Amino acid sequence: MMTWKLLYFCMLIGLKVNLSVAIHANTWSACECEWDSWKSWGECDSDCFGNRRRSRSVYSYCDKFTDCASNDEGFEWQGCNEVCHNGGSASWFSCYCKAGFHGSCCTEVVNCGTPDNVINGTRVWTSTSYGGVAEYSCNIYYNMTTGDPVRTCQDDFTWSGTTPQCVFAYQCNSSPCINGECVNLLGDFRCDCHDGWTGRLCEKDIQPPVVVNCSSNISINATKRTVRFDWTSPSFYDPLGNHLDIVSNYPTPSFVFPWGDFTAQYVATKPSNGLSAECAFNISVRPTPCEELNIPINGARLCNGWRADYGQFCMVTCQQNYTIGAGDNSFETMYVCGASGTWIESGPIPDCLVETESVEEALIYQPEYETYSFEGSCDNVTMTALQHLYLERIVSTGGFDELCTQFPDECVLDNVDVKCGATSR
Repeated sequence: MMTWKLLYFCMLIGLKVNLSVAIHANTWSACECEWDSWKSWGECDSDCFGNRRRSRSVYSYCDKFTDCASNDEGFEWQGCNEVCHNGGSASWFSCYCKAGFHGSCCTEVVNCGTPDNVINGTRVWTSTSYGGVAEYSCNIYYNMTTGDPVRTCQDDFTWSGTTPQCVFAYQCNSSPCINGECVNLLGDFRCDCHDGWTGRLCEKDIQPPVVVNCSSNISINATKRTVRFDWTSPSFYDPLGNHLDIVSNYPTPSFVFPWGDFTAQYVATKPSNGLSAECAFNISVRPTPCEELNIPINGARLCNGWRADYGQFCMVTCQQNYTIGAGDNSFETMYVCGASGTWIESGPIPDCLVETESVEEALIYQPEYETYSFEGSCDNVTMTALQHLYLERIVSTGGFDELCTQFPDECVLDNVDVKCGATSR
């Protein structure tokens, strides 16, 4: 545009130069040529930086215009409307428009058109021209999510931002949560369920039965082979009020127990959701324990270190050159603690206080001395030998051998309890 107008301007300058020179044809005088006055200027061909033309005729006795002058001498051009509209600025026959106007002459007003409509809401606007403002709002119970509540008509013929969306935000009006509190969200809702309920609408029962007064583990000492024990049954309930099915491995809370370990189990099941709760506790029945036997001076006490809660079987040995008196129990005496809670033979274990100079002298007091005496202190070698002695005695003695035959995996050296007493020297 700028280049064309510049060239055209140069051409006009040339024409005006030609007119000023007023080149006449060679027959000008012979034809008695004479110029008529210029006619009025024609309309401008553009709203800005345009051109207009005017013409003139020639009087002569000749027939043709060219008998007086060339054809281009019959008209001339002139620039017109050398201005930009609506506050635009001119530069080299071009217009730079202010914001809100467009076109070669800044005559085209920017119009963004009607702003987009919003569903479930309203819109108002001051103008669709440049700088016009459109405002959006949502209907009752709807909240605005994406988009812009205020938009402005821009110089590029578009509205700023994006069209907002109005989303229903009061879903809780229909009270959808069956067993919980409803929280409104944008286009959705959330149910905060009460205890024992879950699910999208708090419709699913996840409450298990609740157990009350479940007993802790129980230990019983019996003076006989069996003992009757009564306990309090636990109770179960459902906070939501549903029926429960309750079963137990003991029909009544009373039973005659032998020695041993037992488990009382109660299970409550809720048929409406299949959940259950359990109360289980152990009942341990043991013989009444005896007081601990003393450890003999200058000797050792050998006892079973396994299944001691069901009974204890102990024997005595003496260090070499010491023995028990002839009036005391013999080395072959077993000290047994059973259900009665008392030792048979009754304690205490005699101390090895009789000092002897030789084996022969010791045999006078206790014929079994050589079998039940040990050398040196209670080091690891001596203790192992005493553990062997104890197991040989238990296995070979009727009535005591059940301690090994019934519990072979426990009847081993490491489970023999050896305690050595102090020396009198």
